Amino acid sequence: MALIIVLITLALVQVWGSGRPVHHDGWFERWRETMAGHAALQGNAGLKLAATVYPAVLLAALVMVLAEAALGWLGILLAGVPLLLYCLGRGNFNAIVSDYLRSWYQGDLEQAQAAAAPLLSELHEEPGGPRQLHEQVFRGAAYCAFERLFAVLFWFLVLGIPGALLFRLSALYAELSRGTTDEATASRWLWLLEWLPVRIMGFSFAIVGNFAGCYQAWRQCLTCRERDTDEVLEAYLEGALGGIDASQCSVGGEVGEAQRFCGAQLEGLQSLLSRALLLWVTVMALVVLFGY
Repeated sequence: MALIIVLITLALVQVWGSGRPVHHDGWFERWRETMAGHAALQGNAGLKLAATVYPAVLLAALVMVLAEAALGWLGILLAGVPLLLYCLGRGNFNAIVSDYLRSWYQGDLEQAQAAAAPLLSELHEEPGGPRQLHEQVFRGAAYCAFERLFAVLFWFLVLGIPGALLFRLSALYAELSRGTTDEATASRWLWLLEWLPVRIMGFSFAIVGNFAGCYQAWRQCLTCRERDTDEVLEAYLEGALGGIDASQCSVGGEVGEAQRFCGAQLEGLQSLLSRALLLWVTVMALVVLFGY
C-alpha cells in the first residue's frame, strides 16, 4: 500500500507541479503562536517544539488507524495520499529551476537572482553576484529537492504518514522560528531528522552517478557532525557529477563564457535527482514484490 500511495502522490505532483492544492499552513502557524503563548513553555525551546509538532503527528496516526478500521485499504489510500501530498515541500521545484536557467542563459542577472530567491531562502542567504549566484543556486536546488521530496519519502517509508508529517512540521517550525530564540533548537532538531536520509540519498547518487567520486565524498561525510545538510549534499553532488565544483562556473573571467557550463551542470543535477528518485521507487517495488 505504501508504494501505491507514493506512486499516486508523485503522479498528482506531475499533474499539478506540486502539492499546492493541499498546502495550507495557516493552521500550523496559529497553533505555533498558541503554544508559544503558554507560560509553561516559556524558556524551554525543546518542550515548545514538542508541544507544537507532536500533537498533529499523533492525530495523523489516529486518522490513519481510524481510516483503516472503517474502510480497510481504501481508507488508507484516501487518507494517505492527501496527507503525503501535504508533507511534500512547498513550491514547484522544476518551474523554479527552469525560470532560473532561462534567465541565466539570457544573461539577465537581475531576473536570475529573482528566480533563484525561493531556492536561496532554503539556505538563509541573499543572492550573490554572477560569480557566486550559481554556486548558491546549485546548493539551494540540491537541498530543496532533498527537503521537499526525498527526506519526506524516507520518513514515510520508516514511520508511515506520521513520520512524513513529523519531518514536514519540523521543517515548517524551523522556518517560522528564524530570528527567534527558538531558532537554534529548531534547526538542530531538523538537522537530526535530515542526518540519516541525506546519507542514504548520497549513496543513491553514487549508484546513479559517478560512483568513485561520490562514494569518496560519502565516506568523508558519513560520520560528520559539523556540516550542514546543504554542504553535505553539495559534496555528494560534486562527486556524483564528476567532481566538478559549482564555483568553476566563473572560470575564464567572463560570465558569458561560463553560461553554458553552468546551465549544463544544473541540468545534470536535475537528471541525477530524477534517476535517484527512480532508484528509490524501484527499490520500493522490489521490496513489495519479494518482501513477502
